[in-house]
Order: sequence, then C-alpha cells, then structure tokens
Amino acid sequence: MKASYNWIKEYTGVNAPREEYQHRMIMAGTAVETMEPMLPFTGVVIGRVITCEKHENSDHLHICQVDVGGENPLQIVCGAPNVSAGQLVPTAVVGAKLPGLTIKRGKIRGVESEGMLCSSVELMIPTDLYPSVGDAGLLILNEDYPVGMDFKAALGLDDEIIDFDILADRPDCLSIWGVARETAAVFDTAFKAPRDMDITTGDAIHQLAKVTIKNPDLCPRYTAKVVKNLRLGPSPLWMRARLHAAGIRAINNIVDITNYVMLETGHPMHAFDLGQVRGNHIIVREAEPGEQLTTLDGKKHHLLGGELLICDEQGPTGLAGIMGGLESEITENTRELLFECAAFDRTLTRVVSRRLGIRTESSGRFERGVNPATVKQAMARACALIELLDAGDVVPGIIDHYPNPVTQKTLTTSVSRIKHRSGADIDGQEMVSLLTRLDFKAELDGDTLLVTPPLHRSDIEQEADVCEEVLRLAGYDRIPETLMRGETTQGKDSAARLMKRDVHQVLNSQGFDEIINLSFIAQKQLDAMGLPAEDERNTPIRITNPLGEDTAVMRTSLVPDMLRTLAKNLNQRNETALLYELGTVYFHEPKTDDGLFSERSALCLGAYGEQVNFYFVRDTLLALLKKAHITWDIQPGGELYHHPGRCARILVEGEAIATVGEVHPKIAEQADIKPGCVIAEFDLEAYAKLRKPFDAVTPLPRTPAVLRDLALVVKKEQDLLPVLQEILRAGGKLLEDVQLFDVFEGTQVGEGKKSAAFSLTLRHPEKTLEEEEINRVIEKVKKNLNQAFQAEIRT
Repeated sequence: MKASYNWIKEYTGVNAPREEYQHRMIMAGTAVETMEPMLPFTGVVIGRVITCEKHENSDHLHICQVDVGGENPLQIVCGAPNVSAGQLVPTAVVGAKLPGLTIKRGKIRGVESEGMLCSSVELMIPTDLYPSVGDAGLLILNEDYPVGMDFKAALGLDDEIIDFDILADRPDCLSIWGVARETAAVFDTAFKAPRDMDITTGDAIHQLAKVTIKNPDLCPRYTAKVVKNLRLGPSPLWMRARLHAAGIRAINNIVDITNYVMLETGHPMHAFDLGQVRGNHIIVREAEPGEQLTTLDGKKHHLLGGELLICDEQGPTGLAGIMGGLESEITENTRELLFECAAFDRTLTRVVSRRLGIRTESSGRFERGVNPATVKQAMARACALIELLDAGDVVPGIIDHYPNPVTQKTLTTSVSRIKHRSGADIDGQEMVSLLTRLDFKAELDGDTLLVTPPLHRSDIEQEADVCEEVLRLAGYDRIPETLMRGETTQGKDSAARLMKRDVHQVLNSQGFDEIINLSFIAQKQLDAMGLPAEDERNTPIRITNPLGEDTAVMRTSLVPDMLRTLAKNLNQRNETALLYELGTVYFHEPKTDDGLFSERSALCLGAYGEQVNFYFVRDTLLALLKKAHITWDIQPGGELYHHPGRCARILVEGEAIATVGEVHPKIAEQADIKPGCVIAEFDLEAYAKLRKPFDAVTPLPRTPAVLRDLALVVKKEQDLLPVLQEILRAGGKLLEDVQLFDVFEGTQVGEGKKSAAFSLTLRHPEKTLEEEEINRVIEKVKKNLNQAFQAEIRT
C-alpha cells in the first residue's frame, strides 16, 4: 500500500528522517518497502517571467528575463510556444536535478542561458495532479506564489511516498488511519483522529431513499447517506496530491472523496446517482443465474448466480464490494447522490472478483476483511469532506442496517505467561503502557491482565496475539541472546525417497530423461484415451476456478501429458525420445481420514526412436522389478489406448503392476505422434509395498554356463510368452535363463506355422554340468513343449 508521509504526519505529528522511520516501523512489524520523494527533482523554484523577447537566431526560441527572488533576474532561453511575460512558472536554476538531467549554465544559439523553464512532463507532474498543456508548453501556475520559493513546497508537493507491505492479518493497516495509529504507537505519540461529524440526527433521508438487505450474512452492515444540490468540480490540490501519492488518478470532487475516504479509513465507498436508482430503492441480494451487469469500466458481465449485487427495483446496478454499475455512475448531470459504505462477505468477494477477472482497490480491501464496526465512522468522514469542499448539501439522517453489531471482547491473559512466551523481561505495568499506546484498554490485577482490543483490531483473538503486540512494541531486541541447546540427530532418507532414487537410477541408466508436467489437464485429453465409461479415470476432480479449459481437471493418469510431450518432441524433429515422469494422480475415492481426495504415486514411460520397441520398454520395467527383488509374470493385454497385438501386462502375485505397449494407431493419429511409440504405466504404490530389502549378495558363479539354442516350430497364432514360461518350468533349477532371439515365418517351416528360436542358459552352482545332465533337461523341455503346444524341433 502506498501512502503520503505528509498525510501520516497530519495525524501523528511524527517527522522522523527517512532512515529512522523505515527502521523503527520495520522493527515494530510494519514493513516499509520503499520511501521515496513524490516528485523526482530538486532545485526548481517559482519564477516570474519579466520580459519575453524573440531569439534573433531562431524562429521558435525566446529570451526571457525571469525573477526567481535573487538580486538580479536570470536570463533563460526558452523554446515553449506558450511562454509570455507576467507568467508564474516552475524554474529550474543552475544545479537543479531533473529526471535524467542536471541543469548547467550554457549558450543556446549564441545566447547565454542560466536555467530552464519547465513543462509538467519534464517535472513528471500528470495533468490530473495539476492542470497543464502537457508537453505542448510550459506549466503555468494559476495561483499567486512568492517568487524564489521552492516549487514543491509552494504547491504542497514536498512529500514522500511510503510503500508499506501490509500483512494479511492486518486489514486495519490498509488505510492511512491504520498506519498512522501504528506510527503513533511506535514513536509514542498520540493519534490525532479528526472530529466526527454528526450524521445521525434527523430523518429526512427516509423520504428520499430506502435500503433492503436480503441476506445479512453476506452484508453484515450497510449504511447510506444522501447529498442534494450536488456541485461537481475539481478537487483541491492537497486532495489530488494525496490521491496521486497512493497511485489513484483524481477525477472530480465526489469520486475523489470516495477514494480519499477509502485510503484514509480503509472503508471502500461508492456514490450512486440517485436519479438513476429506480424507485430510489437499494436492494442488496444474490444474483440470479443469467443476469447481466455492465460495470463502470464498460464491460458486460454474465452472472452465474450467487454473486452479491447492489440492485434497484428493476435490476443490478453494481457488484457489491467490487465495482459499481455504468448506469448509476456520477455524471455532470447528477443532482442528488447516495453514498454507500458497507461491509461485505470477504470470501464471496474474492471468489466473484477472480471469477469475473475484476481486481480493484475496493475488492482488495474487502477480500482482506472490512470491519463493520467502523463503517459509520467512514461515512461521517465522507460527509465532513462534502461540507469542507462545498460539494453539496448533506441530507439529515442515515440509513444504517446493522442487525448484529460487533462488540468489544475482553481477553483474560497472564503476565507471567506472556513473559515466558516472549522470552523478554517485561513487567505488567510496562505491558499496560505498551498496550495503551496501541489504543487497547488494559487493566492489571496481580498476574492477571485484562485486555480489551479496540474495535478496529479484529485480529486480536487470544493471549498469543496480545503477547505479539507487547513484544513487537517493546522491541525484539529485548529478547536475550542465548546459545542454542539440544542434540542433533542423524538424518536418513525415507523409504519413499529411497524408492524414488532407485527408480531414477534404473531409468537414467537405460537412457531415459525425466519430465515434469502440471497436475492439471483438460477433460478432452482423458476422453481421447478411449477408456471405458465406467473407468474411474474418466471422472476426474474438477477445479472450481480453473485458469482455462486446458487446466480444468486434476489428472487421473500421466499418459495424456506423456502423449503431448512425445508429440512436441516429434514436432521439434527429435529423432529419439526416452522419457519418464514420476507424478501424482488424483481420484474422488477413497477419501482420506480428513475427507480429502485420494492421491496416488504413478510412473509413466514414453519412448520412440529407431532402436526403441516394445521389448526395450518392457525390459526397462522388468529391471525395476529386479532391482526390488520382485518376482513377476507377464500376460498379453493392455489398455484400450495400446495396440491390441503389441501390449502386455506385468503381474505380481496375480495383480497388474504395469502395462506396456505400442500406442494404438487411432490414438497415435489423434495425438499427432507416429506409429510405434511405446507407452507404459507403472503402479508405484504397489511397487513400494512389494519391494524387498537387499539382504544378501549372491556370489559370482564358480562354474561355467552351458548355452543351448532351441528352434521350435509352432502354430502361427501361438503366443510365445506361454512357450517361454513353459521352458522355464520344465528346465528346473539348472535352467538359469531363457531368451527369445528369433522369430521366422516362411515356406521353409510350412503354411500356418512359425519358427521361434530360444537361447537357454544352464548352470549348476557347484560343479560343471555333464552332457548327460544337459541332455536330460533339454529332452524334458522338448517333451513338455510338444505336449502343451504341439511344438516340433526345427532341424
């Protein structure tokens, strides 16, 4: 929040130097980000042009004699077209520093010049702060100021802009009064609040306006005042300067008053043209689905229903707490206005503001929380400014809907507990003094401290809050320095971390690279996978307020983003991609003990390239299982997004732990990837449960292995995985490994047949195998294969 230092000084009397103010406020818990001059120049004074003559060597320059309060006038060459004798203008003397420029004595077209007459653009003064012709000429002062006087001091612009970083739990400090109270407490001075104007006497307002609140829970307080005989005009310079310091553009006296009161009190206000409020009746209600509203920025909004609206008898006229409607804005034809100052539900304001994409100073304050107890004080301040600026006639009486007033609560705290909690030696009397500086009421009775926070401090709820207030004002340097006590414990990686590290090592060793995607995807990505309608992956968790349809749901599978990433790599002409993602998928059920959605760890592999095929990715998954000492089985089959004849399921204890296969041609075409890309999904949750500890090392074999090749002829439609599994069963303990290394079809093996060649590795752990033992194993394998598959040995 940006604020004028002069504005704060007005209510505190504090005039500390910049460095001291920043340091003391920061140490008391109110962060000051920056503190800079309002106008970035020095050495500019008020000058009066005495004479103005044309330059002999130029068709646009003038030679001016300018009185700046010295013994002799300054000769200044000026190129502004609107310069003339008698004018009062800002004059930069020799040595003055302007943005990007230092004024020096010099010659222009042979004539000596001792300064510069300035335009508003050169001084970075916008036209809403002081009227001017901009960069078309000099800034000409309309008031009478003493010549030689500092320009900024003369206009009341010798101010500093403070940028405060206000914490979320201190909405009271989103105002000048809030930071002024903090400043007064830190520097131990009194906060000089302006005198309240009596706005309750009389009832004439009830003949002019009516207010109805449909849902007091969403609008705990609503006040309204009417101003007649409106006299629109520009605001005085002091008000425009303070608005400028806060980054708000001055418009007219009425709009400026609402902005000024918002900045000063923290209460957003709105002014309605009462003549445009149909029936002179304000109705605060929730929107119906399909209603429309055009806001002050000219944008039309289609409402979903449930938004809090300010309406008249015929329809919406404003978004409560966010922005007013275009129909009821103040114009030069407005003769009567209705001031609104209210408190609206912070959660609903935030939701509607984000949904509609409207972010305003008003909505930002309501989102933090506006205290209903101080609404009337803000309204009184607005009415006082109406009278001060003679902007209209305030109608007696007030409409104030406040069914459940906020009451001050007294907290019973303990001096000894506060001292123990803070670690600082602060006695009870000092605590009372410190809290009194913060406008708290505090009574001490032995060890008991009764504390009543002021109405504007809605953040004080318990003893810990009181302790914080005492300590930050007493000073954190009151906490004594002590050496750290305790014992360090040896850290170790969790089981989940160790498991993921093993996964990374195996995949990286196979040449795979890790990718990371967002947890949000589009519903259409899931639909494109072709999953069955009853599959739980088809009903993802929807995000209430998504950034867009492409990030509207939480992912239930890592496959959609893997397909998208593979397509991107192909589009970038990457010849090979070996990718994997370790991520989380989200489901409605089962809920956690806290009622939260289910989160599961998952692994997805995606690959393509000249050397990449189904077997390569399958073997990579099997390497993961080997690493964890898990025994597996393999069966044909996969997901609907896999090629039906080129996919498999990897089973552990009868349950699928992974699926792997080439992408279905239709899915590949939709995803814009080439045929042959391989996708695999791996259940990390099951993997973590099945992992076995690395208990013993298997010694290297001391005996030689025996290799035998077996070429079989089987039916063409015969799957070879069951054949391989039967070889393993028949081979017994002596058969160490089996690998399929060739598949052949042709006239040599007969019609409707195919040849499959397997490499068998045999080994005895303690002795060299004899030929008789080897033949016995081979014969048993042949016999079993013939019985199970009618397999014949190819010769």
